[in-house]
Amino acid sequence: MLGGKKSLNIQRAREAIRTRIAEPLGMSVEDAAAAIYQVQNAQTGDLLRKTVVEAGHDPRDFILYAFGGAGPANCAAYAAELGVQQAVVPLGPVASAFSAFGLATSDVVLTAELSDPATFPLDARSVERNFQKLGNQVLASLERQGLNFKSVELHRETDMRYSMQLAELPIPMDQAITAESLEEAAVRFERRYAELYGEGSGFSAAGIQAITYRVRAEGKLAVSLELPPIDAADTADPSAAQIATRPVRLSSAGYMDTAIFDYTKLRSGHQITGPAVIEVPTTT
Repeated sequence: MLGGKKSLNIQRAREAIRTRIAEPLGMSVEDAAAAIYQVQNAQTGDLLRKTVVEAGHDPRDFILYAFGGAGPANCAAYAAELGVQQAVVPLGPVASAFSAFGLATSDVVLTAELSDPATFPLDARSVERNFQKLGNQVLASLERQGLNFKSVELHRETDMRYSMQLAELPIPMDQAITAESLEEAAVRFERRYAELYGEGSGFSAAGIQAITYRVRAEGKLAVSLELPPIDAADTADPSAAQIATRPVRLSSAGYMDTAIFDYTKLRSGHQITGPAVIEVPTTT
């Protein structure tokens, strides 16, 4: 752990699993540990699937980006839970601090919103007043950040729903506000509603309501990103980076002889056939 700087007590870990989980459930320590691993991956997969599906997408259409101290260690398993074919782990030591890296370098986003329920057709001047008020408010908040932005973008949207229903959807409203553009927004709402909830699930006869107006300001930071360099391999054979082979159990299939690789010796272009473990000081 931590590149050998911190030792782990395997016997105490086995004893904890034996007394707290394995024996109460009538399982072996190995079976209990494998079950813990499988439950963890199933729960992670379910959470990711829920997030992606509720946004109207199929997880199988995406590439999984795995980072953090533990994310890469399990990514192959929960990617399989999702049906995702590819997982990407940021280069070496970058992975463990990728969330902090993103926080420090991401653009600043602030949002202001107000509730002003009304049924279509909407008054274009009233809608524009709402957006102008919110735009001024969010720009003032952005100014108070005290940062030097390369540029600032404003994005408008309105939460809409069918009357007598509770499901609201945010609809972009970045175009000039006119009677025609508001009608187009209502059409986009109905189309998006059908995409999410199925054809025929909407109820146009009940009318469409605009509930909440929102303006999002994006302050673009003048950040120049530099990724760590990595040398190219002469061949696809990664054997020079293999440091050991040991039995590893990741599922109910039992132990398998598994190649262990040192990340610092891997090069761009190396291809590894699993099962395999790649050791990095800050993640695995």
